[in-house]
Amino acid sequence: MVKGEQIPDVLALEVEEAFSLCHLLGWQVHVQTTAPPRGNPRGPQRVVRFTVIAPRKGVLTVAREEAGKEV
Repeated sequence: MVKGEQIPDVLALEVEEAFSLCHLLGWQVHVQTTAPPRGNPRGPQRVVRFTVIAPRKGVLTVAREEAGKEV
């Protein structure tokens, strides 16, 4: 990563919004999905991690939000 390069602040955003923001800022991103070991949440997919893999390239790790659950 280039020193001073701004990493998009996309944590907790819905995946579509995060993906659009990254592209707007000039980042190429891939989406990786994760899920809890038990249960099957059906809420919207939200970004839980952003990993930089190369200059201006990253991976959005997303998980479905479980309604009624707060951290």
